[in-house]
Amino acid sequence: MDPREQDVAEVMGFDRLPTHIVDKRVADLLDLSGKKAIVTGAGGDGLGQAIANRLGGCGADVALIGRTFEKVERRAKEVEQRWGVKAVPILADLSDWDQVHRAVRESHDALGGLDIMVNNPVMVHAGPFEAFTKAQIDMTVHGSLTMLMYCAHAALEYLLPQGSGKIINIGAVGGRIQQRGLVVYNSCKAGVVGFTRNLAHEMAPRGVNVLGVAPGIMIKPDMRQRILDPQSDQDFAARNAIMEAITTQVQLGRVSLPEEVANMVAYLASEAADYMCGQTIDVAGGQWMN
Repeated sequence: MDPREQDVAEVMGFDRLPTHIVDKRVADLLDLSGKKAIVTGAGGDGLGQAIANRLGGCGADVALIGRTFEKVERRAKEVEQRWGVKAVPILADLSDWDQVHRAVRESHDALGGLDIMVNNPVMVHAGPFEAFTKAQIDMTVHGSLTMLMYCAHAALEYLLPQGSGKIINIGAVGGRIQQRGLVVYNSCKAGVVGFTRNLAHEMAPRGVNVLGVAPGIMIKPDMRQRILDPQSDQDFAARNAIMEAITTQVQLGRVSLPEEVANMVAYLASEAADYMCGQTIDVAGGQWMN
């Protein structure tokens, strides 16, 4: 072969094209059997447990990390019983650097490897910016952005040496739009979009892919009850804000289930999304600022 032709083939990456997928169905590419995944914030009734269930349903073994062991233990048992995969509960306060790295290490050892890291931070404070205290600003920044960086850092200790794996960061559509009462939170979620893009740029040449998902208005069971039967001024304010957003911003005209967002996480974790890199995908019913 002419050296110049060989250079072209190398630059084009012809030898790295996934030609084995050509004759497969998309459903086959979504199979995560044999993969090892970590999901943080997975003990409650929201997105974390939905992601763990979706990944388990696709065949992955899953470690569920949370601050309350009884909750992640219950969710892990549900994943195991429902899907027949291995699911392990891991206790950790993800605001603590050392606990994060310990939890990822324990997850890796319990599962026998790590292929997928889903960073699902769960801490948030809302309200008028001028009413925020230093503690509330610090808590929101730490819980919405810093903890996510801690978890990605811990995962890379295993993904980089093997030269493969995916990190999926959970942001929010608020990171792309402006919303009253969410100045600090949305600013952090804009940071998640930037972190995802920049980390992907740094890690892709080393075999680790970084992607993001930006949910819109998700309704958990307890939140649904508070909206239907508000018991406090905060509940009324939340209901009014959500109703306004649904009627003026969300093109599909409804809220979402956590499982609908988890669908995108499972897709990005799969081979079907292997040519995506650095993007943060909105799953928000077309929510935008009017």
